[in-house]
Order: sequence, then C-alpha cells, then structure tokens
Amino acid sequence: MKLLLVLALAGLALADSSIDCGRTPIAPEEILIVGGKVAKAYSWPWQVELCMNGDDGKCHLECGGTIIDEQWIMSAAHCVDGNTKQPQLYGVKAGTFNYHDDNEPEEQVFKVLEIHEHPNYSTPLTFSHDMSLLKLDRPIKFGKHVQPVCVPSSVKNLVHTGKSAYVTGWGAIYEGGPVSAQLRQVIVPFLDMSACETEYPGEIDPLTMECAGRKGVDSCQGDSGGPLVTKHQDNGRWYQAGIVSWGYGCAENKHAGVYSRPSSMCDFIEKTLGKPVCKST
Repeated sequence: MKLLLVLALAGLALADSSIDCGRTPIAPEEILIVGGKVAKAYSWPWQVELCMNGDDGKCHLECGGTIIDEQWIMSAAHCVDGNTKQPQLYGVKAGTFNYHDDNEPEEQVFKVLEIHEHPNYSTPLTFSHDMSLLKLDRPIKFGKHVQPVCVPSSVKNLVHTGKSAYVTGWGAIYEGGPVSAQLRQVIVPFLDMSACETEYPGEIDPLTMECAGRKGVDSCQGDSGGPLVTKHQDNGRWYQAGIVSWGYGCAENKHAGVYSRPSSMCDFIEKTLGKPVCKST
C-alpha cells in the first residue's frame, strides 16, 4: 500500500511538472510591434511562429501562436480559416527569436497534424470565438527558450481598466510595412468594455473579446494569433489574456486592437486536448 501511494504521488509530481506554465527562464525587459521595441532574445518562451509551407521549400510567416501544452499550439481561427482539413500546409517553429535564423540554440520545427477551429467562430459577430488549436507531430521539448503559457479560466484578476499587458510578435512595425525579423514586444493598456464598444459600435462581443492599445502602440499585420499576456501579481506567472485578432489599422488614434479572450473558450480547449488546461487565477 505504501509503495502504491509513493508511486501515485510520484506520478502526480511528474504530471504537475510537465504542465508547469507561465515561467520565463530569461526574464523579459519591461520596455515599451507598432511603437514597441525588439524583445530580449527568448524572453517570451511560449511564442511560436505559425508558418505556411511555400513552393520554394521554405515555411513563411503567417501568424503567431502560443504553446499551451506539450503538443498543442493556440492561435487565431482567422489564421487557418478555410484550411482546417489541410494541416500539411502549415508548420510551427518554437524557440525562435530571429525567424531568418535557422540555427537558433533551442529552435524546434514541427509539422501540424490537426487543426481545430472553434465551432462558433464568427458567431454571433465577425471574429467572435477567434481561436484555433493546432496539434503538432511530436511533443515539444521544454527548456530555457521554450515554455508553455498559462491559459486562465477567468480574467477577473488579470484584466481591468488601468492595467497593461504585453503583446509580442514578428508583425509589421508600421501599417503596410515589412514584418520584423526579430521578435518585438509592446505594452498596451486595457480598455473597459464600454470604451471598446464605443470604438467599435455593434462589432464587439463582450463575452469573447477584449480591447487594448492606444495611439502609436498596437499589434499589426503578422502579429495575428499571437499572445496578449499579463503577469499575475501574486504568483508571478504569465497568463494569456488575449489572442491578437483584429482592429482598424495599426495603432490608430481612435481605435484600439481587439483580442480574442481564451478564458471564454476553456470548454473548447479542454474538450479538444482531452485534459484540464485552464488555470484559476
């Protein structure tokens, strides 16, 4: 009996360690994407590149994404819409800082086996439930440059007016411009829901969307599907409060960026992965 108990406890400890999330072995710099700066290399270890396989044999940047489990990536539904039955079109790169560099220390390149788009994508409004989950061809090896982010079961203690979050990505530095070779980061303030609905009348689903950003500070083309993350003030873990989804232009004066809210889609995430994923905050 004692042996069984010890083995059971050891199994629980192993299971817990395998799903540890929201840790940054290389601490990110709190520096101010559009209006942002180049991030410290490998300081956002859950960020991945979702790329599309080209005729030239290369995988070209399509969107961002995040590691949420050892074999699963979370991104935006609009990044893969229309191609969910063709996972072979996509690849995923983890442990990447400069996407032109194919020899980074912990870079891992994966094929995509399955693509799951939220069944209610674009219902009741365009870009509602803007989430996709991609299963990789093998487990990810976690290390100093590669870690999963925490997916919150609620944003109650994470999102409120006056609080800010980080957006990361290789997207355009300005609207219509080229994508960034190196991963960039920017701090964006959350807007309350009434302000969000004022900026986008009739287009905001308050159950599945968040607004964040201000003039000169925003995500842009190429950042789609990437993370909006915030650090929990008590446990020090990073939680993904949003997925880069849509907006009017980049960092426009009267329009913040709109983000899909993962916490509102935990049922879909956990049903797809077949296990508990979302964490209480």
